[in-house]
Amino acid sequence: MAAAVAGTKALTAIQVGSSLIGGIFGKSAAKKQARKARQIGEYNAKVAMIQAEAEQASIDFQSRQLIKQQREIKAQQRMSIAGRGGLETAGDLLSMIESAKNMQLDLLELERQQDMARISGETQAQMARMGAEAQASAYKAEGRQAMIGGVLGAAKALAPTFG
Repeated sequence: MAAAVAGTKALTAIQVGSSLIGGIFGKSAAKKQARKARQIGEYNAKVAMIQAEAEQASIDFQSRQLIKQQREIKAQQRMSIAGRGGLETAGDLLSMIESAKNMQLDLLELERQQDMARISGETQAQMARMGAEAQASAYKAEGRQAMIGGVLGAAKALAPTFG
């Protein structure tokens, strides 16, 4: 009889220990998954920002090229008028004003595209961070559940000895 009681106590101790260890390991694994999810999210956010910066730099280069072309066009317009021996009359002046207006609109469009690239990159980065944080929270919840399950399993194994 004493051997049966000792065997039951040993079995109970093994069940309690294994439940607690399972809960601890489950929580630890979930914590590592949460950390990894955050790291992946931060990496994805950095990639999105790098891509946005590259796009902004490309648009900035286009803007500088456009400004250079526009200066050349303005100079050619003035030389054309002077080459004809004329002054900037109403027709020539209206044409130059229209051309300048269109040039400015082109520059404003490139500036808008640059802003949109920045905003898009920031939005993608924020979404990556938020998604990673949500996933990390889910992993943490799984870890808490594993720990609670381990404690409840240990309590369930001990219940007959106290009951």
